[in-house]
Amino acid sequence: MCCARGIPAAQPEGLGRTVAGTVGRLPAAGVGVGLAALAVLIPGTPWWQGPVAVVLGFLAAAVVLVRCVNRLGGVTGDVLGACVEAATLGVLVGLSA
Repeated sequence: MCCARGIPAAQPEGLGRTVAGTVGRLPAAGVGVGLAALAVLIPGTPWWQGPVAVVLGFLAAAVVLVRCVNRLGGVTGDVLGACVEAATLGVLVGLSA
């Protein structure tokens, strides 16, 4: 999602410039749907908890991404790292509920 087409790079050099816009929107959405479908199989949890955790992870990363794109004008390597950490936190919160 953070490297999808339409997400600009904040600087003309660095990791953000290298990966910005390299993933199509359809493949990015497909990965999300696939992860949510696979999350149904997480053992020891109700069937709905895994997909909800995946959605929370995507939402957490989206919040960070939108904030950083509005504030910085695009993505940098640090923004990508922050999105990974936010997504991880969202999934862990979803699985611990």
